[in-house]
Amino acid sequence: MSSRKITITSPGPILPGTISTTHAECGKPTCRCREDPKYLHGPYYRWTGWINGKATTKTISEEIARECQKRIENYKELQKKINETVANALDQAPWMPGQKK
Repeated sequence: MSSRKITITSPGPILPGTISTTHAECGKPTCRCREDPKYLHGPYYRWTGWINGKATTKTISEEIARECQKRIENYKELQKKINETVANALDQAPWMPGQKK
């Protein structure tokens, strides 16, 4: 069996997960956000993903959310490359017709 080194690179720093936004009521009993949803505070940005096997959500700034989104896109591109590499490997598996045994 031959071994061939495969190198897969990412276009930049990676981060699995998702970015979402939300609006919320504050704790002040007289704030208009409690009476009318159009006055909810926010948007608040959140990253959600897995850390050490636990689902985790972090509230982050808009600037950090933009950076996280770039890293999430890099992660998705890396995953795409890995999936393509695996598909090619399966096409060349030793049990496939025409492959050396």
